Amino acid sequence: MISDWFLELGRGFGRLFLQPIVYWTVLLLFMASVKRIKRERRDFGSKIFNIFAELRKTIGLSLLFGLIVSIVSIAVGFSLPYPVVLLWSAVVILLTLSLRFYWISPAYTLALTAVLLLWIPEFSGSFLPDSWVSVLEDTSLSALALLLGVLLMVEAIMYQRFQNNDSFPQYVKGGRGKLIGQHRLKRLGFLPVFFLIPGGAIEPFVEWWPMLAVGDETYGLMLAPILLGFEHVVRGVSPRHAALTMRASMVVLSIVVLGLAVASFYYPVLSLVAILVAPVGREISAFLLRWRDHGKNPYFTPRYDGLPILGVIPGSPADDMNLIVGETIEKVNGLHVTNERDFYHAVQSNLAYCKIAVRDTAGEIRFAKRAMYEDDHYELGLVFVKDQYAKQKKAK
Repeated sequence: MISDWFLELGRGFGRLFLQPIVYWTVLLLFMASVKRIKRERRDFGSKIFNIFAELRKTIGLSLLFGLIVSIVSIAVGFSLPYPVVLLWSAVVILLTLSLRFYWISPAYTLALTAVLLLWIPEFSGSFLPDSWVSVLEDTSLSALALLLGVLLMVEAIMYQRFQNNDSFPQYVKGGRGKLIGQHRLKRLGFLPVFFLIPGGAIEPFVEWWPMLAVGDETYGLMLAPILLGFEHVVRGVSPRHAALTMRASMVVLSIVVLGLAVASFYYPVLSLVAILVAPVGREISAFLLRWRDHGKNPYFTPRYDGLPILGVIPGSPADDMNLIVGETIEKVNGLHVTNERDFYHAVQSNLAYCKIAVRDTAGEIRFAKRAMYEDDHYELGLVFVKDQYAKQKKAK
């Protein structure tokens, strides 16, 4: 029996590479990164983040929750047939053709997949095999709603871990034609999760297992990739504040969906309610974030009391000094600075050492210090909003 499990684990890993979503994820990341780097070079003259930066800081979280969801799904016997995974993959690909990560949230992808499961068997005609139609009809909406609630909680944790320096800075024209800064919160998670699939060497080992299965037969394992992500643009609030706002909304939404999903095992109609609540709730949360952001004055704009930090290049001296996006630099080496030219001259006033007085996001003054070296970036790896922008191109 144990040998059967190891055999199916090996097959499950192999089945990962039979799924088109794996290759689309690599292509999606590459194209989105290239598009972002082109924008950074247009705005700042050089790239700020490396290629595939959208995936950074999510790999460990993805592997951890992929393992947790795998253990739970196998323990309860959650069977997710290949036709359902293929349909889910098709939905993800369709929603990400624009290269935007906004629609990768399971609130959209998994909810739409569940709705299509209700519709496709009725209108499939002859273009789907009968075995696939049968599998799609037998898939438990309650189980999908439960998975949806869990994935929304993982998405909330992704928001929780998002910091100011993780966001991508951009230039854009403000309402009066002045150049201001904005930030694009953008993140992608790739969860590898094992699900049971009908057909294989694994047989039920206790009377109640599997609980959430399609059919009554032997089972195999399949490693399925689940994509999670988000994308928001903010101008009036800091990236961290926006992420925490969405985190709070997603936690509430996840709890509501999970509660409806559990109740749906007793009242099946609630599974559909849970599936519909997810996209509506997330869309309302994103709308409220945009509304509050647009109601505030631009956060990243030239000031008379200091120089606000629009971006920090990873691995730069500024990153080493723990300077944070949204903080305001007031003095450099004892000299007041209010623009990029003042900053550059203040840094050059002491080529061996740099001391910066920074007003943090809480309004408190702190000092950042560092020895300077010959190969250091001449602006320490900081990005600021310029008073004049030579290209004056309208942001897309």
